[in-house]
Amino acid sequence: MKKFTHKVNQVLAGFCGWLMLAMMLLLVLDVVTRFIGQPMQGMAELSVFVMMVVIYLGLARCEERREHVGLELLRNFLPKRKRKRLDWINALLAVVTVGIFSYAIIDNAIFSFTRNESLEGTVDLPIWPTKFIIVVGIVFYMIQTFLNWLDATKGSAEEPLGRDLF
Repeated sequence: MKKFTHKVNQVLAGFCGWLMLAMMLLLVLDVVTRFIGQPMQGMAELSVFVMMVVIYLGLARCEERREHVGLELLRNFLPKRKRKRLDWINALLAVVTVGIFSYAIIDNAIFSFTRNESLEGTVDLPIWPTKFIIVVGIVFYMIQTFLNWLDATKGSAEEPLGRDLF
């Protein structure tokens, strides 16, 4: 399971890089067309959709590498045994929290699809396809947080990068 999720996380992170390039091109195209007096409608909104997809598809890879923000002040002063317990509690809280977020995002995506939700403007852009891509990202994020909790349960949680620097 770990190998599969690692490969999926790698693919999603690589896809995020290409999406960032697409987002930059959309914004440059928007600025250029506005400058020449022929603005293309919906470009800024489309780039916001792409940005949201990039954020959610990249969460699992960030969690896999344990690169999320964390407060380590207390953790660094604890003995190794208590540190492992604290890591287990943190991982469990992460699973519960991401589980709640996952439920809310999936519910919202289904609601958006049933209502055919779209962003109104000069060009109507449907929102629900973006929300279902976000669901893919949050599902893999949930899987990764669960795998990290299992690692903490086994006591084999790897130290995040950079913790040994100070």
